[in-house]
Amino acid sequence: MNYYELLKIDRDADDSVIKRAYFSAVKLHSPDSDPENFKAIRTAYETLSNPKKRGEYDAYFVTGDGGEIAANMQNDLLAARAMMRENKFKQAMEFLTELSGKNPDSIEAKRLLAEALWNMKKSGGAEKLCVELLERNPPDCDTLVLRAKIAASRGHTTKANDYFKAVVDIDPRKAKPWIEYMRFALKHYTWQTSDILHRAMEHDPDMFRDAYILYLLGEGPFSRLRNLGFFDDKVGHENLQCYDKFAEFFVNDKTLDKDTYEQVMHLMPGIVKDDELAPFVEKILPTLENSRHRTDDDKEDFRHIHATLVLNKLRSDKRIHDVLVDLTGFFLYEDDDEKEQLSMEYYIVFNMTVLRPAIKVLKNEYPDCFKLNQVFYFDVLNEKKTGFLEDKYAAIYKKKLKPAIKGDEDGGGNEDDDDFSEMEDATPFVRESPKIGRNVPCPCGSGKKYKKCCGK
Repeated sequence: MNYYELLKIDRDADDSVIKRAYFSAVKLHSPDSDPENFKAIRTAYETLSNPKKRGEYDAYFVTGDGGEIAANMQNDLLAARAMMRENKFKQAMEFLTELSGKNPDSIEAKRLLAEALWNMKKSGGAEKLCVELLERNPPDCDTLVLRAKIAASRGHTTKANDYFKAVVDIDPRKAKPWIEYMRFALKHYTWQTSDILHRAMEHDPDMFRDAYILYLLGEGPFSRLRNLGFFDDKVGHENLQCYDKFAEFFVNDKTLDKDTYEQVMHLMPGIVKDDELAPFVEKILPTLENSRHRTDDDKEDFRHIHATLVLNKLRSDKRIHDVLVDLTGFFLYEDDDEKEQLSMEYYIVFNMTVLRPAIKVLKNEYPDCFKLNQVFYFDVLNEKKTGFLEDKYAAIYKKKLKPAIKGDEDGGGNEDDDDFSEMEDATPFVRESPKIGRNVPCPCGSGKKYKKCCGK
């Protein structure tokens, strides 16, 4: 009788159902009147009410290839697995050797013994036990998975890949083999991960719910190549499904572990570059930002993520000129290169007629971006200041930008040199308004003389 039958509940029972079933069972089998049954009921409750223990129990004692196992044997095997979780492999090996001697027909005890031997670097003995088990029961999925992992650890990756291919074909709706296959491929066959991911999801879209980070990691290599320009195609429907599945499980994970958090943070710079994934990023971002694993060192990463989302949105709006996107990025990324800022503003000033409509869109529809440099943008939008700005930035060019370019040419050149040469040649103009005298009131409206204000 397994733990579900003992508590008289279904396999998909939730926590509230398990708790009610436990209290109902205890009323019939109290510790005073029926201590043996009470002990079994208590063990069943403690196992099924703990998500990790329940998952382990389901994997090995309810859906395992060995069929149902007696309650006392279940407890012994759970004890052995607890030893292995604590890295007490020698103790587990001795315990399982004795247990296997008493129960020679126990597939799970021998498989667990093989796993203990493998963890002790005794892969030869572990392999021998796996072969013995597979001779008795060839379609033993769990033993095949272990044999594949042993082969990979010994450097026999081709054999391991063949074993994994065989095991997922035996029972394609079983999650554990697919999860282990993906983990193996991420280390040794990265070009296969996307294909493995989608093949598994054809059988069950939730296949990786118990290791949902694989939805991201499996797409990782393909996404990185796409971002580097190896593929022209955009994120496909199937790929978006992987991101959607990850988001579904990620935002509902009440016990998010540190390793998953750090892996997601590591992947985010590549993901956020893809504007098609903006809805996905916006969906998982609050969970990341509110995670208990967040540190002060992550502040810069989050600022970069938010900035990239904004710039992707601006870049996708064809009404916004690229120079306005770049200038917005200058402020969002908190760049401190004054010459970079002045060079972009110089370009805008000498293309005001063309760029004013785009700046108005920025002002009306992206006010937060407009505010980043609003004094300059208001000046550009004010047609009365056209001549003033042209004079100001012509002087800035001669005083700060042209000498900097000259210095770069002497010192080896600068990638923006050609752009400045073109701007210099392309900007002869006829002043639309009279030149501003140094002693007249400044057109900015400050009330000061021009030479004491904007004419400094």
